[in-house]
Amino acid sequence: MPGLKAQEICQQINEGYERDKREKPRRYIGASVIGDPCDASIAFNLRGFPNDEPEPRLKRIFNLGHRLEDVVVDDLKRYTNARVFEVDGLTGKQHTYEAYGGHIVCHTDGHIQFNDVEGGELMILEVKSMNAASFTKFRDKGVKFSHPRYYAQMQMMMGLSGFQRSFFIAYCKDNSDYEAEIVDVDPFEVSNIEQRVEKIMAGRAQRISYDETDWRCRGCFKRSVCWADAPVPKECPTCTYARPRKDGGWQCTRHDREAIEACDDWTRFEPESRQ
Repeated sequence: MPGLKAQEICQQINEGYERDKREKPRRYIGASVIGDPCDASIAFNLRGFPNDEPEPRLKRIFNLGHRLEDVVVDDLKRYTNARVFEVDGLTGKQHTYEAYGGHIVCHTDGHIQFNDVEGGELMILEVKSMNAASFTKFRDKGVKFSHPRYYAQMQMMMGLSGFQRSFFIAYCKDNSDYEAEIVDVDPFEVSNIEQRVEKIMAGRAQRISYDETDWRCRGCFKRSVCWADAPVPKECPTCTYARPRKDGGWQCTRHDREAIEACDDWTRFEPESRQ
């Protein structure tokens, strides 16, 4: 292939990822974000504020993680006595648990049952892939201390679903090792999550930092809408006067009515100032 430069192929791949259609912002609090230490970031998710677009390399990391989940589930099915239920038998879709009319949503990687362990108890299945450093930390300290976000994610899922245990399994991307842990529901942690959710839904979320250069802010996907006033859709959920309703809709606190479409009083939602 005369004139072909190998690096051009790599560039074409990156450009392809950049052209890919952006994911539509979620408009709910999901279990995967509840462990985020910043209330403002979770509030932006609830209200459907757009994310910053990940760079191509990061998109590929996410895609690889999704593919490795399938590998892990296949290994569990082929080489253990586990029964794995990746989808709901009634809907054919991911097992999903909701509250507040869909303002709170949890999607699980599946349900799992070991016939000779814990009396065949059905558990939440949570699969993660990690690099070697992260994997070693999990193996040495357990998920609650090594990955508090994952721990909170499982607690929220158990709190909504009524399951008492989760089976957490990690795959090391560097050497293909496995490590697993059974996590019990922690009523105290579930209660803390519920209180935090109520605070965020009441419009009382605060940024985690006073400073946009804080390391916790630099890698946040909500950085531009939080600190740089990036454009957001002019819709009721992005308005500071909107509050989630338990039926799944939104209530306008300024006009004391159901929020259906943005009016002339629309004011962009901003997190509360830190005291």
